[in-house]
Amino acid sequence: MIYRFLRGFNEIYPVAVLFAFIAAFFVAFAFTVIYPLVPIILIISSVFLVVIARVTFLVLRHFERGIALASLRNGKCPACATACDVLRVGESRVQECPSCRRIFDEVGAPYVPQERVEDANKSVSLEHASPEGARVAADGSGGV
Repeated sequence: MIYRFLRGFNEIYPVAVLFAFIAAFFVAFAFTVIYPLVPIILIISSVFLVVIARVTFLVLRHFERGIALASLRNGKCPACATACDVLRVGESRVQECPSCRRIFDEVGAPYVPQERVEDANKSVSLEHASPEGARVAADGSGGV
């Protein structure tokens, strides 16, 4: 539940900050003739507000990935708590939730597949978690 809230907030946060800065621009523009001190204060404070907005975004993303990573270490999807399937994509290992179809990379971030020339002929192998905690390949060989 906390992960879903943080993920949703992190998706709308950059756009909300952008619109807040655009609104501050229009306020500064409107006050240019009426009271010139307001635009000066907004210009000076905007430098610090950009830093605060960026640091806030990085902290929120760190908490989101920390919660996701803790859940993924237990083999559960951070969004719906369903057991995840482990996939090998090239040299990296990703986890996919069969219920909500979300895919996470090794650090807990949402996985975005990228087309690379060296990965063109590589196959994706599916791993399942065994009750003992060891990984078992889908072909039954017992290894990865």
